[in-house]
Formats: sequence, C-alpha cells, structure tokens
Amino acid sequence: MHFHPLATLFLSSLALAIPHSNPLKPLQPLTWDVYLSPALPVASTQNYSFSQTAITLISGLKTAILIDSPPTHNSSTLLANWLDSKLGSRTLTHIYITHGHGDHFLGLPVLISRFPGVKVIATPEVIAHAQDQLVPGTQRPADSWTAWFPGQLPLQTQTWTPLPASNTFQLEGHELKAVPVGFTDTYNSTVLYVEDLDLVVAGDVVYGSYFQYVVESHTPELRAEWVRALRVVGELEPKFVVPSHMQAWDGFGVEHIERTRAYLQAWGMEVGDGDVVAKDKFKKRIESAFPERKGDLILDVAAAAVFPSNE
Repeated sequence: MHFHPLATLFLSSLALAIPHSNPLKPLQPLTWDVYLSPALPVASTQNYSFSQTAITLISGLKTAILIDSPPTHNSSTLLANWLDSKLGSRTLTHIYITHGHGDHFLGLPVLISRFPGVKVIATPEVIAHAQDQLVPGTQRPADSWTAWFPGQLPLQTQTWTPLPASNTFQLEGHELKAVPVGFTDTYNSTVLYVEDLDLVVAGDVVYGSYFQYVVESHTPELRAEWVRALRVVGELEPKFVVPSHMQAWDGFGVEHIERTRAYLQAWGMEVGDGDVVAKDKFKKRIESAFPERKGDLILDVAAAAVFPSNE
C-alpha cells in the first residue's frame, strides 16, 4: 500500500479542491445511486454472515465518484458490474473511503483493475488506519480479515491520495466535503457531505437495520463520542442519509441518526445491567429490543467483547 505526497493532489485530472473555473456558469445537477453489496458468508462454525453494505455512486454528466468498496474479489466484481450498468459513458474518477475498517476498502484493487486511472482518496488519518489493517510490512490483509474470508481478499496494491487540509474536492464544480467526526464504531471516522444534494454518505457513523459494531466502542465514554458524532451529522441538516450497513427497505431518511443513537443507549443500559451474566442472554436481549435488525456475526463479536469468558 502506498500514498502520494499531498502535493500530487493538485496534479489530479479532477483537480481536488481547485475552484470551478467558471463560477457564473450554471452547474449541471448531480445524481446519486446506492448499491447494496450482499451479506458475505464468513468462515465460522456458526454459519455467520458479514453485514451487507451500502456503496454510493455520485454522478455528474461526464464523471462520477464512488464512496467505499466491499472487501472480497467476488463482491467487488459484482459492484464493478453494477457500475458498468450505471456509468454509461461517464468516467469513474475517484473512490472516497470513509474510514479504515477493511470491509470498506479491501476490494479496491479489483475496482482499480476494472476502472483504470481511478484514484483512491481519503483523509490522511483514514489512510493511516487502513494501513493498520494489513500485516505489518506487507500488502496482505491482517489475519483477522483472512480468517473470515480465506482466499477471497486481494493484495493491497492500491495507491492512496490524501485529501488537502480543507477536506474538500470537486465533482464537475460541485463541492464534496469529508467531515471528520472522531470516534464512532472506530477511530478517525468521517462522513461525506454533498450540500448540493442535501446528502450525507455516513459510512459506519450511522447504521441502518443491522446490529452495530460496538467492539471498539466498549466504554461509556467512547459511546458518548459516537453520540457526539451523530450530532455533528445532524447539524449538517441533510435531507438524505446513507447508512453503511442497511437493509433494502431501510430507505435514506434522517431518522437513521436517531436510530443509531437509540441502539447505543440500549446497548449501554444492557451492559450496565448486573442481571446479564452470559453472552447468549445478552444477545437475546438486544435481539428482542431490535427485532428488525440483522447481522449475526457483528452481534456475536460485539457481545463476546462484553462477555469474553462466556463463550
């Protein structure tokens, strides 16, 4: 895995953070589409699956950008096929990565091979986190990922380009802004805000109807940081929010912000309930409180982090 120096940003064909050359000319509207990458079976004795993931495409007249990427060869090939059907004559110029969890970027080499010239962009902090998801000194995904997806993950040969200090870039004159929000289900999380679409692509900051990954947010203080991040998203006043892990019927309403907060509150209350002494009992309480949610793998690993000795 490599990354360009910040100076290379200004050599980009899309010219990240360079103002539109003719501000008086009316801008053509952007459009957006969401692809739901299917749930992925993982290598486990319980037949668990990894949560399905929303991948967002934002398009202008001639160019487009993608937000996030699924992890495996096959899931990324399916996404590439969908992109072919959506792009038409447009060129995919950039892929923006919202945070450093491997399920949001490990498939990038597949997409880069299908769309030559596409650039991978993220904040410098996200790039550093992504590098931590690899075996040190190699291009191989970390053992935690290969254990779930043996033989399914590409070598991480992509080059990363960090965003400038403004955290903004352009798509045919429209500004797109990466908004760092701090700790959510992991550290150095971001959302992508597109004001001209009233849209926030939320990564794992906001969840749909899947159980939330609370393994890293294991203290009340860290969950409070996640709640603060949700307030930041709300203060952007979007009309549409794309949660990363969602079901097809979820839609893209702002109510996902409050639903994510409510889950964190319920999780904290259950963790603090001294009556819960076993992982399975804890899981049943969460499933009962949120019957619409799916995601057996994530619920299991999150509950195991709370009750590591109750397997």
